[in-house]
Amino acid sequence: MSLKKNLDDIVYETICMGFVSGDYVAGTRLDPTELAERYQISKTPIIQALKRMAHEHIVELMPGGKYEIPVATREDIADVCEARLLFEEQALVKLGSDITSMQLKELEFMVEKSRVYFEEGKFDDYFLADMSFHKKLVEMAGNQCLLDLYMVLSNRYMVIRTTTGTSLFHERVACNEHLKMVEALKERDVQAVRGLIQTHIMNMEERIKSKVE
Repeated sequence: MSLKKNLDDIVYETICMGFVSGDYVAGTRLDPTELAERYQISKTPIIQALKRMAHEHIVELMPGGKYEIPVATREDIADVCEARLLFEEQALVKLGSDITSMQLKELEFMVEKSRVYFEEGKFDDYFLADMSFHKKLVEMAGNQCLLDLYMVLSNRYMVIRTTTGTSLFHERVACNEHLKMVEALKERDVQAVRGLIQTHIMNMEERIKSKVE
């Protein structure tokens, strides 16, 4: 059972990562047979992964048991970004009083790695590093339930960004904002870090909305 569970998780994560590499397009269907051939695996774990993604509203279950990649609306974007802000702001408030020097060093390393990817034009790596930074903030808050829910939300956000084309748009300002968050955490300035995450997510929300009707 443990092996089966691990395989299902791996297939789920592999399909999700396909969005980052541009394998899937909004409004198109995901064919379990085609995916099984692509990843050289049986259809059963593919179908289980798609069912999980449908349950998490990453894909849509259509009549006849077909799975389709949803086309994000402005309301979808607003909802996901609002939810992200609720999770991440709460995590940062907690970190503002609890963060350790080791955690600060880890965040600084992640910011620097993102900067290097940006400078080298490795934008897929940069996008993933950006997502990892935000995940790490929630993880460091130390609430596993919060993190589990956030990961579902993070995957929905990732699909929206990649299928609207906004994962292709990267600005140095995002790196700078991450660095400012770390500096505010170092100073234990909770109000500053709250303002930074609010601005950071709201700016991204507007960039994504500009790509949809």
